[in-house]
Amino acid sequence: MDEIIHQGLRLKIMAALAATPEEPLEFKRLKAVTGATDGNLGRQLQTLAEAGYIIVIKDYANNRPRTRGALTAQGQAAFEAHVAYLGKLLKGL
Repeated sequence: MDEIIHQGLRLKIMAALAATPEEPLEFKRLKAVTGATDGNLGRQLQTLAEAGYIIVIKDYANNRPRTRGALTAQGQAAFEAHVAYLGKLLKGL
């Protein structure tokens, strides 16, 4: 079990990012998908970035600041391993 990913909101973030590997997801979209507050989402993104599981991209779009997140190769591997762990756990029930 990956303690970092296992936390509920971080698992939702990782699942959302894994579902769209071709492009980073915007903060607004992650907020809508996860139901998190701005502050909580920002903190969980920071935790995942510090672990090396995601990158946080800060740039501008139409002269407005934009924050996006994307999985790293390490994050993709960790997420897949955690999903496999959960699958084994469920099969054991």
